[in-house]
Amino acid sequence: MPNPGDYEQLGDITAPFQLTKKHHRAQVDRARMVDSMRCEVPSLTFDEYRAGVPCPGCGRPYIDVDRWERPGTMHMTDSERARYDKEEAAYLALHRECRSSRHSVSGSLTTHCMKCCSPPPLSPTQIESLAALLSRKTPPHELTVWRLRLYCGHVVERHAHRSHTTVHGAFTGSVSCPECGLHPATIIDAVALGPLEEPPAPPTPTRNASAHRTRAQLEKRVQELETELKALREP
Repeated sequence: MPNPGDYEQLGDITAPFQLTKKHHRAQVDRARMVDSMRCEVPSLTFDEYRAGVPCPGCGRPYIDVDRWERPGTMHMTDSERARYDKEEAAYLALHRECRSSRHSVSGSLTTHCMKCCSPPPLSPTQIESLAALLSRKTPPHELTVWRLRLYCGHVVERHAHRSHTTVHGAFTGSVSCPECGLHPATIIDAVALGPLEEPPAPPTPTRNASAHRTRAQLEKRVQELETELKALREP
């Protein structure tokens, strides 16, 4: 469990609020990044995806007919390099001005834009696994309370798992402001306050429980010795 001093403190949340050019640049960059990954193209159903329906955004396939093993640019053959360059040119022809990230399916070379092309749908098995993970509530004593001052000037409190000891690890640099609705709102100052709840005290074993465990261990050892003795007596 991290100690209070292990958590990053960003700026001074008690000082007067003042934005700098660095803060303005960070907010512009953060807003541009969020916008570049905001895709409004509806996703395919899993049955459509499995049937080979192309991307509804660009019309290109998700899964290539010819499998691509991604050998790395340094280890490509001439034919692999030609195929790679052809795909790069095709992608740039469609998405040169998008300035967004790319996504692709394992085993396929065709790449898609995070802004223009909806990602492949999750399979029923993946959805079940995610639902199981999301249904597990984190115990309050494993959550750390952070006080954050945002780009809009509002001070809010947010929770993050105690294992995230940096502002970026806990919030990736921005959150949504509940006061004015700014999204994303770059975090200007931050300080960790401590756990949401104190951890529960460990149970104290009683003498009877300890004696019971010892008796069980002794009985098991006696049985083992009796088995060994019986084996020695047998001809």
